[in-house]
Amino acid sequence: MSKQAIFEKLIPLIREVLGVKSADITLNTCLVGDLGAESIDLLDLTFLIEQDFGISIEANEFERIAKAQLNDQPYEENGILTVPALEYLKIALPEIEPSKFSPGLRKIQIPSLLTVAVYVNLIDRKLASKGTKA
Repeated sequence: MSKQAIFEKLIPLIREVLGVKSADITLNTCLVGDLGAESIDLLDLTFLIEQDFGISIEANEFERIAKAQLNDQPYEENGILTVPALEYLKIALPEIEPSKFSPGLRKIQIPSLLTVAVYVNLIDRKLASKGTKA
């Protein structure tokens, strides 16, 4: 499945969860900032993605990826991401403008950065790891 096909299959799921128009959804659309998604909406969307695409998405998937790279270095201190964590998140989330991963970013702010492209690429990677990517 191409990334364009993933995007086209994702649009109705986003519409169902958030009640927005298809025209409002682009790859660069931020689910929280642009479409008003809340944490429960992101959970609902994740559930629909898992069902429709036949994949599994772990809670805090990107955090887990960054933490795995940090070895024994701390991921956060008092809720604020460490500089090494920010660097690994830039790698784990290349769809997001690197300047958004600036010192002082709080762990709870990560969901507010997620764009549709983040989900498209995550789905693409999950499908590829299952061997179902065409």
